[in-house]
Amino acid sequence: MRSGASQFLAQLIGLGLAVAISVAISHGLGASAEADAFLLGRRLVTGLQEVLVQVLTLVFLPMVAMRAGKAALLRLGFRVAAAGLLIALAFAALSGPIVAAIAPEMQGEAAAMARRVIVVLSGSLPLALVGVLMGAALNLSGRFGWPALARLAPRAMVLGVFLAGLGASQSVMWAAVGFVAGNAVALLMMLPLVRPVEAPKSQVAPHVGAALLLVAGAQGSLWLETALAARAGVGGITLLEMGQRVAALLGNTLALALVMPAFAKWTARPDERTGRHFWKLAAAGTALLVLAQGLLMILAPRIVANVLGQGALGAEGQEALLPVIWILALAPFATLLSRLLVVWRITGAGGHLGQVGLAVVVDLCVRSILGLTLLPAIGVQAVALGMVLGPLASAAVLGALSRRDLCGEGVGFLPVLGSMMGLAAGVVVMWAAPMVFPWFAEQSIVSTLASTSLSGVSALGVFMMWIRWRGLVWVFRF
Repeated sequence: MRSGASQFLAQLIGLGLAVAISVAISHGLGASAEADAFLLGRRLVTGLQEVLVQVLTLVFLPMVAMRAGKAALLRLGFRVAAAGLLIALAFAALSGPIVAAIAPEMQGEAAAMARRVIVVLSGSLPLALVGVLMGAALNLSGRFGWPALARLAPRAMVLGVFLAGLGASQSVMWAAVGFVAGNAVALLMMLPLVRPVEAPKSQVAPHVGAALLLVAGAQGSLWLETALAARAGVGGITLLEMGQRVAALLGNTLALALVMPAFAKWTARPDERTGRHFWKLAAAGTALLVLAQGLLMILAPRIVANVLGQGALGAEGQEALLPVIWILALAPFATLLSRLLVVWRITGAGGHLGQVGLAVVVDLCVRSILGLTLLPAIGVQAVALGMVLGPLASAAVLGALSRRDLCGEGVGFLPVLGSMMGLAAGVVVMWAAPMVFPWFAEQSIVSTLASTSLSGVSALGVFMMWIRWRGLVWVFRF
């Protein structure tokens, strides 16, 4: 639990940075063509980078565990850097066709800016890939918090640029440069702590094919979402990005904090891969998500009006953003279950490539059908709906394949009941605080964030008391 908690704490700081970036963009650029240009390039390139961080860890952990000695780690690092460089060159060379294919409606200076952003951001990919490898080496030695903390450097750089008060075009380009520099800083933070294993720790083969399928599926989903959002009109990409950052990032952070330590444990010690451990993770993750996402859904109107809407994002943008946030608040539940089942299948014996491929295809099909059929009627909300139901369909496929292994190993409903009680306490505090201190009722960023924090702390406090009272602490020990 300590490893997962340290990783989650670092990622929670990253959540704050991501939300701050969204607020800075909404205040400075709004749902404009410049914002769309930056976020288009950012989603395509850094979206791939985020996928690589999550998925290639599934490959690099076993690879590092099976290779002893510094020379083996260096050879692997050079190969990874070369692969990253090739991907970066491909992205940069194809930036024009990529923008034309993904967002044909984007023309003129906005399209040119998007191409330049892609070219600059491509430079981050070799650094990011080597960073994934170094992070896997640190994870194998039991360090989860420091790699997660190091990966915050790119976001911190981007936020600093947007807070500098530059013009729209300058902010966009310097933010791209800052992101690349931040990846270099992150790698430098990890390198001094990396130690190669003295002897092989695991014989679990890295499922490279399954990981490549996951990367391709995730990247396909990202491109599909971005293309559909671009077809929703000017501001569509910005609305989707803001909604995803506000509504889904915390939940996805929770999911990653639970799944990665579990994968490291199942890789290093396959005998601990049990149905009981799986359902512990599922119950703990669901309980935490009910608490976090439930509170977010209740607070969403005030967050949109008083935090995101206090700048260039007008009333029409606020009205379009709110339902997107409500829908995307459900996405982490499907993501958690899908990721757990993917890790469960990958770390087990047998053929997994076809199973993972089937799950990826089902996910993409659901997203495509929903996007193409509902986009004309409900706009970006159709994309958000696909981001919920696509992973849920994928999880249903993998769950059906795993039902015999996982049947009868549940841990009960009490952890989720505790999160519901915590959520109720948070709502009571949210309602009572303005009556006791009228300042909490003010329509300002500071009062809204303070009210949100107070409600969250109260909800978490009640939840933790329930867990201790009912003797459920063991559920959260991973």
